Amino acid sequence: MKKQHSQIIKSLAAATALSTLMAVPASAQDLEELKRQLAALAKKVEKLEEAKKKSVTVKKAEPAFGLATDDGLFEMNIRGRLYTDYITVSDSDGNFSQSGTEFRTARLGIEGKAWKDTKYKFEIEVDGNDVNVKDAYMQFKTSMGSITAGQFKTPNSLDEQTSSRHISFLERASITDAFGFARQTGIMWSNGDSNYTAKLGVFKGSTTDSGSGDTTIAGRVTYGDKMDGGKWLVGGSFRDRSSDGQFRYRQRPHVHLSDRFVNTDRIGNGDDFFYGVEGAIQYGSFYSSAEYGILNAKEASVSNPGSDAKLHGGYIDIGYFVTGESRTLKTDKGAWDRPKVSNPVYNGGMGALAVTARYDTLDLTGDGIYGGEMDTWIIGLNWYLNRHSRIVVNYSNSSIDGAFDVSANGADGKNSVDAFGVRFQVDW
Repeated sequence: MKKQHSQIIKSLAAATALSTLMAVPASAQDLEELKRQLAALAKKVEKLEEAKKKSVTVKKAEPAFGLATDDGLFEMNIRGRLYTDYITVSDSDGNFSQSGTEFRTARLGIEGKAWKDTKYKFEIEVDGNDVNVKDAYMQFKTSMGSITAGQFKTPNSLDEQTSSRHISFLERASITDAFGFARQTGIMWSNGDSNYTAKLGVFKGSTTDSGSGDTTIAGRVTYGDKMDGGKWLVGGSFRDRSSDGQFRYRQRPHVHLSDRFVNTDRIGNGDDFFYGVEGAIQYGSFYSSAEYGILNAKEASVSNPGSDAKLHGGYIDIGYFVTGESRTLKTDKGAWDRPKVSNPVYNGGMGALAVTARYDTLDLTGDGIYGGEMDTWIIGLNWYLNRHSRIVVNYSNSSIDGAFDVSANGADGKNSVDAFGVRFQVDW
């Protein structure tokens, strides 16, 4: 469309110029008159160019479409995702058994930019009869970095910052849920380039509590680079959180339909501090990531009143694309992204196939607190039909120990949970 527009303008200019010269009598080759006519012609061309810039074209996007103005000032893209899960889970004590299906995620939204340097994003998620706001923010650039304001994730954890569209397993690592990493309403400064990211934000509540919830200060830095055959990334983050009430720390055994088998209930004085380190590597078809984090629950110790209780956890995982693809590690974002699928099913190929394994640990015990320790092994399979559709299969076994305060376990505080899940996923 742009080429056709430009060609029309050039043809019109040439035709007009020729007719102008031919219309001038040989006896009246007045230079000033010729200048006047050429100036008028230039104004016509300028108006046509301005009209062309304001036109709207369909922007190429996968797999949904977007709209954009040709001058680059405005853009709007349709976003969404749908995950359908089948889950079966049971424990060795016979206290819990569940099989069923659910829409794990059903989300729709838009993102784009207004006046070039200002970006926006708005998404809602349908959960049964409830509709919840997820990301809802604006972002604009300054000479010292970008400013983001609205509701979005606090800058913590590689696994949390990686979109659920691109994580390797059905659910994220235990520390992300147990320690309460979530979207909050606030303002954040960020900067970076192709190798590093730096973020620092202040948050107060979320859209679900009308700004009356936690007050949080959080930050994250990452650094990564290319190497022969791949990329690497290291980083760390912190979060200082306070509330009028108390916090509790709990977690499911890596499937959403399960009960929680480790749980501290509400402890401390409503203040906690988290800090953690993280790393990732992609080498050819092989990839791996790991995190470890510590959370100090202020004045939560039972055995030593007035002292902090230290909770901790982490994971290490590995994966391999048996079909030869590579998992995409974005060092400029500090997160994993979607892989490129060499032979998608719609082209008659078999798609991309990756096998994965993870060891995950979470310890919510100590200092007289018996929330429990959960160690989980997960093996999985990711079959990417194309870049935007995949089927995920996971089996996990979780060993529970020291969970004396959790009714889902026996009097000995021990249990074992087996879970199997399949997800059908598409995003746009």
